[in-house]
Amino acid sequence: MGSHRTVRAGRTALLLAGLLLALWQPSAASCPEKDLEDREEEANIVLTGTVDEIINMDPVHNTYSCKVRVWRYLKGKSNVNREILLDGGNKVMIGGFGNPGICDNQVATGDTRIFFLNPAPESMGPEHKNELMLNSSLMRITLRNLEDVEHCVEARIDSGMPGRELGGEVHCLKWKKKAFV
Repeated sequence: MGSHRTVRAGRTALLLAGLLLALWQPSAASCPEKDLEDREEEANIVLTGTVDEIINMDPVHNTYSCKVRVWRYLKGKSNVNREILLDGGNKVMIGGFGNPGICDNQVATGDTRIFFLNPAPESMGPEHKNELMLNSSLMRITLRNLEDVEHCVEARIDSGMPGRELGGEVHCLKWKKKAFV
């Protein structure tokens, strides 16, 4: 009879340990994400694309670059010069994947995402000259996400001001909420 109690106690402990492990996740506070309007404003280029190839893996820093097929520019197409474009003009090189300063920073070949980008700074060296860099977390392609990003870009353009400010307030998502109420 003692062995049944031991087995039952062991099962209970194992179940509790499994439950705690399943519930434990790094909290959102460990990787705070900026508001969408700030992410859009800080990015010179916002595009949708599909990861074609993962290259330049750095095993020390766990970072890598990707060749991405561009489907649509939501912002900053004029900031992408011919030197940046690859394979006939429909692909770009994007670095910064695996960057611990960016919350959602991992992709696999075939993933389609919304990318918030800036040109690689000159301080990264000549090997990154024609590369774009992740500026903030990737976004999955959903109708709602596309609409949210488009509304942010449109609000900035419609305001006629580079900072997208109207009366000292940012109206990106506020505008969206008003438009659908």
